[in-house]
Amino acid sequence: MNISDFIEKNDIAILAKADLRSQRFEIIKKDVELESYDLFEQLILFNSVENIVESLNGQLLPRIWTQGNTKCVICQPNDEQIVALFYDKCMDAKDNYFYAKQLDSQLKELL
Repeated sequence: MNISDFIEKNDIAILAKADLRSQRFEIIKKDVELESYDLFEQLILFNSVENIVESLNGQLLPRIWTQGNTKCVICQPNDEQIVALFYDKCMDAKDNYFYAKQLDSQLKELL
């Protein structure tokens, strides 16, 4: 499976990959509308890799943010990258947690 297959299979609207060495984001956006872009704007677009790393320091991963049906899952599949996944899914907190763990596991195998 490649990154495009991963995005398609899991209905990911936006994947933002942070390179910890270069301190830059690579953003892959699928042609799908999110219910809310606020999470993407706050966490990625108007932020820096350094701030993301700092905010995750000491946190259990994957880290999950929600706003309505829009979800963001932040994973660290390896020591060189942090990946933020944005998608819309209507699920309760427990189901979203297990879904986030599944996405995290898939990313670790992929990257």
